[in-house]
Amino acid sequence: MIVHNTQNININYIKEQDMLITTWKDAALTLDDFTLELQHCRDFCVNLNAKRTVLNQENFKFVIPHKLYPWIEEEINLPGYKNGVEDFVFVVAGNAMAQFAVMDSFDEAESVYTPHFFLHQNEALEYLEAPKKEKIQLIDPTVFLEDDILLEVTKDEVGNKAIIQMEVPLDALPYNLNMLKKHMDGMRFLKNNWKKFASLTKREKLVLKHLVKGRMTKEIAAKLFISETTVKTHRQNIIRKLNAKHIIDLYKYATVFGVV
Repeated sequence: MIVHNTQNININYIKEQDMLITTWKDAALTLDDFTLELQHCRDFCVNLNAKRTVLNQENFKFVIPHKLYPWIEEEINLPGYKNGVEDFVFVVAGNAMAQFAVMDSFDEAESVYTPHFFLHQNEALEYLEAPKKEKIQLIDPTVFLEDDILLEVTKDEVGNKAIIQMEVPLDALPYNLNMLKKHMDGMRFLKNNWKKFASLTKREKLVLKHLVKGRMTKEIAAKLFISETTVKTHRQNIIRKLNAKHIIDLYKYATVFGVV
């Protein structure tokens, strides 16, 4: 049931699962708006005795100021932790800088929580609904690819070309066409953006790899044996060089260019 709904946020409580789902709306937040809505989240979490919370930040664009990090930990995170909130998961913010500010707020405040980040809400819910310590397995599609793939190389006035022909069951055709389209989209993205990706240094590519895996600044610094300030500098350079406006942009680069 919906327990709170404003122009900024929607809070839905699922009693059967002891779960609170908070969804930020596409609104221009002020500092006062943000802190007030966080207090509402905390109060409903505590009063309803929710044990699991999902914060969907797909439309979240507010870049949390550094000065607010201690307040968030003391006034929002700790009360939930003391009230028995067991799981605290996020759907990543669409705005890259907003997302990294959220991650920094946990890092720098040395939070009692280690948040989990997911690209989509259904992934977050699958994680919460899975039995503890049970690894979520991807379900293989019930389609099959025939063994025979025919390759023909031709030559014309332009140059060499290759024609690839494969046989698939008719029932599997929609699935395979969709996969082929995704591959072609990726190749077009690679062709149009390889200069941007090539501008990244080796260390920036390593930082990008850790970022898209949802690792926090402190963890990346420890793994790469560099300071947290250096990680943040690399992060800013990555966003600038790739002109990443959305967190999904970073995942796209990392996937297409084989970083992960």
